[in-house]
Amino acid sequence: MKYNLVKKLVRYLAFVALSFVLANIAFAEEDIPYLLTVSGKGDLVTVRALLEGGTNPNTRDLDAVTALMYAARKDKYEVVKVLLDKGADPNAKDNSGWTALMLAARKNYLKTAEALLKKGADPALRDVSGWSAMGMAATSGYSEMVGLLIEHGMDVNTKSDDGKSVLMYAAKSGDVPTVKVLLAHGALIADRDRLKVNALMYAAREGNVAAVEALIDAGAKVDDYDQNKWTALSWAVRKKKVDVVQTLVAKGADVNHNDGEGTPPLQNAVLNGDAPMVALLIKSGANVKAKDQYGLSALVYALKGKSPEIVKMIKDAGGNY
Repeated sequence: MKYNLVKKLVRYLAFVALSFVLANIAFAEEDIPYLLTVSGKGDLVTVRALLEGGTNPNTRDLDAVTALMYAARKDKYEVVKVLLDKGADPNAKDNSGWTALMLAARKNYLKTAEALLKKGADPALRDVSGWSAMGMAATSGYSEMVGLLIEHGMDVNTKSDDGKSVLMYAAKSGDVPTVKVLLAHGALIADRDRLKVNALMYAAREGNVAAVEALIDAGAKVDDYDQNKWTALSWAVRKKKVDVVQTLVAKGADVNHNDGEGTPPLQNAVLNGDAPMVALLIKSGANVKAKDQYGLSALVYALKGKSPEIVKMIKDAGGNY
């Protein structure tokens, strides 16, 4: 008897659980209009039928996402074309400010992006965070997409809300093809963000040797500095990017440039306990007798840091108190 009651209770609970799941599925389907679902799946026949039957091509879900966005983010090129031909707004934004073009650019869907651009998609639109389609493409390393957006009127020197240009983002990520595309289309190599940091400094501090070389070869001034008087070499020393410092030195960077606090690069390298950097700077002509704003030499820094290896390097090079 008890066994039968248990079985009935289990069946009842299973029925309740199933009903709950089905109810939620039904609810989810109601939240997403059918045009959006089939657009995301690339079901061209059904999309055509719905549009010809009078369905609004600009129908949205609860997040204000349109069928065009569903199709663009899945790279359903043919569906995108049909929706655009039937009046879908290429510049519609969802609740986060994203457009169909941003979704295509973020995934490097070139054909889909081109279809949108030809129908009037505005590459200069930004999401709620201040990002444009080109910013998304550049930070992802999609140089062809960047070129496509520029060809369709995007300002090559556009900046995000924090004052960084697309060139700065590309340099920061070490994306040399995108750096070269941007420079070829007139990107301002000396442009700076709100802290007066330029593309070369971003490349240097992230350790992107190839980007550093490309920028200097294109005319970036190797000893430009930011609001703290940090040059690209200053940044590279502080971030322990030995390869970058070697490249900068070869390109003529000043190894004795004092930052805004009056500290030479050598002292910063010693402070970091970075023996390879110290050796490179000494070899490259760093003044081992130079003192910082407090009158402290590199040798004093080394003694305070308790690094016998670095102390020996500096003494051997003629450093003193």
